[in-house]
Amino acid sequence: MNSRKTWAALAVAAAVTVGVPATAGTANAAPKKPAKAATAKQVAAARAAQAKAAAAAKAAAAKAAAAAKAAQAKAAAAAKAAAAKKAAEAAKAVQPVTAVGVVTAVDAAAGTVTVQAASGSKLVAGTAAVFKVSATTKVTKDDEKTTLDALAAGDKVTVNGVKSAAGLFAAHVNATSPEPVAEPEPVEDPVVDPVEDPAADPEPAEDPAEDPAPAEDPEPAV
Repeated sequence: MNSRKTWAALAVAAAVTVGVPATAGTANAAPKKPAKAATAKQVAAARAAQAKAAAAAKAAAAKAAAAAKAAQAKAAAAAKAAAAKKAAEAAKAVQPVTAVGVVTAVDAAAGTVTVQAASGSKLVAGTAAVFKVSATTKVTKDDEKTTLDALAAGDKVTVNGVKSAAGLFAAHVNATSPEPVAEPEPVEDPVVDPVEDPAADPEPAEDPAEDPAPAEDPEPAV
């Protein structure tokens, strides 16, 4: 009998427990506080990450700018060196030249004058230098402005110009006509006295056999 009462009490208690709504236990529980500490930590971490990313981007930009500036400086230095080298080669390729000598040939059609250079620059001295004469070349002869076809072989000449890989180019040609050669004066035939012919008969000598003239007696001394 007692056993039945015990089981019945247990069954009632279990039924009551099962019938209680779940919200009842939740309502009786203590309310939870919001996780403010966790949120602040996440915000700080995010800000730190942003700052780190910004610093990295700034460093990368500065590095890229420095590299670009260095590349520009290097390119400018290379261009300057190339220009200096080109100028040096050009200066070496074009050299001033002077030839002093005598005209040996003139080709007006080809626009050249050949000079047997007795002196002047080492590049042409002692050689037959062929100068190209252009429309800008100043040509004078006997102190008068003229053209290339007025020059002639035998003229004394001084040529100033330049020498390049393409040849000799005249800037100024100053020629002088050769001095006229004086004709020798005619020589008169010398007057020669006639020479007697030794084969001619000599004049007859006096006969030594003739008596000499008598000598006069000297006067007596007083």
